[in-house]
Amino acid sequence: MDILDVLKTNAGLHPEKLAYGYVGKEGELTEQLRYNELHQHVLAVSQLLSAKFPVNARVILLLPAEAAFICSFLGSLHAGLIAVPTPISYSEPGINRILSIMRDCNAAGIITNQKTYKMLFQRKNDASSALQEYDIEWFFTDELNNAPAAPGAIKRHKESVETAYLQYTSGSTSQPKGVMISHVNLTANLRAINNCFGRTADDTSVTWLPHYHDMGLVDGLLSPLFTGGTGFVISPLLFITKPALLLQTISTYQAAVCGGPGFGLDHCLARIPEEQIRELDLSSLRVLYVGAEPIRIATLERFAAATQASGFRKNSLVPAYGLAEATLAVSLHLNGDDLTYQKLSTGKETVACGPPVEFTEVSIVNPANGACLADGEEGEIWVKNKGIAAGYWEKPEVSKATFQAYTSDGKGPYLRTGDLGFMQNGLLFITGRTKELIIIRGVNYYPQDIEEVVSGSHPDIQPNAAAAFSVETEQGEALMIVSEVKRVSETPDDEKVIKTKMAQSVGLAFGLIPHDIVLIAPGKLPKTSSGKIQRLKAREIFAKKTVED
Repeated sequence: MDILDVLKTNAGLHPEKLAYGYVGKEGELTEQLRYNELHQHVLAVSQLLSAKFPVNARVILLLPAEAAFICSFLGSLHAGLIAVPTPISYSEPGINRILSIMRDCNAAGIITNQKTYKMLFQRKNDASSALQEYDIEWFFTDELNNAPAAPGAIKRHKESVETAYLQYTSGSTSQPKGVMISHVNLTANLRAINNCFGRTADDTSVTWLPHYHDMGLVDGLLSPLFTGGTGFVISPLLFITKPALLLQTISTYQAAVCGGPGFGLDHCLARIPEEQIRELDLSSLRVLYVGAEPIRIATLERFAAATQASGFRKNSLVPAYGLAEATLAVSLHLNGDDLTYQKLSTGKETVACGPPVEFTEVSIVNPANGACLADGEEGEIWVKNKGIAAGYWEKPEVSKATFQAYTSDGKGPYLRTGDLGFMQNGLLFITGRTKELIIIRGVNYYPQDIEEVVSGSHPDIQPNAAAAFSVETEQGEALMIVSEVKRVSETPDDEKVIKTKMAQSVGLAFGLIPHDIVLIAPGKLPKTSSGKIQRLKAREIFAKKTVED
């Protein structure tokens, strides 16, 4: 049974039950989709798209966080097309990324709305001109919403192992990679996530995550549907501007499940007054998962302490690990259990991201020789389960290297995650990424450890907005730090004080002297759609600029 079969079943069992509610600026519901209504919209979209495109044609979904997205996504799947959720951006680099994705998958159509379409072409530049001239079919949800009912729309046949949608990774490379997610992958991962969470049709969920990102799409939108529950949706932009809406929505609708990157918790604490938090009722929140970026223990502890008076339980925090190549989840802390911390050789503590989800095998492997490592030994995380995708769209060589890995004793195939970690007593701990590891004079340093020290070194430093990476100098590898500051320094002396504090803090903590420190304005540090710091991209931009200067 795939996600479309689940929708049909739910529409028959409880047609008038709310499937999705979209939250507006004042907490009101701007859109509501009941199960039967959602099913009818999906059939109507499928009918229209089936008349235009052959099975397996790729269709770009360029839509904001609104009801039209889920109708178009599921309608595309019902029509046997390959849906391609894509982030909207009106900047030249953003439009160039849209173009890169379109070209990479040879898209046949774009589903958007009239407002987005107009804004894409408001700024006249090379990227917007190239998009306007691109030979592609445009569909507008303004028209799809008014499409006639199509109860007889036929679900076009595809093998369940064929690609249902492409999840483009939000990495820093110029060439995007589309992860090929099948219905088998999606169903297996949704079942594993929700069995772990104990989520049922009685549960309500809230999401503010980008719907084109794996966490926002799979758990934020599809998990409520998969379990027959109700999902409330807050747009990412609205959450950033008014984070209190997230906690208020959880409180109002007594939501059981929510989650996102750790910076979302920090953002709530920074922007919501303590007295306002105390007035809320967060006692219903059984699962608050935290993932998509290195998890800071300080963030978990601060949030648990700040929300305790509103009924939130610390053991509802669920540190999580996953990636798009595995559909989403690889391991999840078991909600209701106490968090497990482990001290590393560096003296820093890391939190367990739980045991692997059901029917999942995780091996810790020496990335240099493929040898499996013992409990407690750090290496690259390799994964095997039914949620692992077939590979990247039309990139066979890269796919083979990433998705068809074998250990030195012939076990496999595994997905090579590129992440470093270790297993201890059945629990997975994440320590860093192989490509981002900083090695200076033969000693390994994790960038997130350095960034955490940098963030606390001066009050003007923006939270979760520092990147540490290595650069090549005549003396060998050296440390460079790029950090956003909360305000523009008025004088060179202000900048000097901040840089001195940073250097002193890093020196005391790690015995390292930064080769260079660059201070930038808020919002200038490159990040992925889920809020991960793009260290390799930052090095590409700022190290090059430093050399040129």
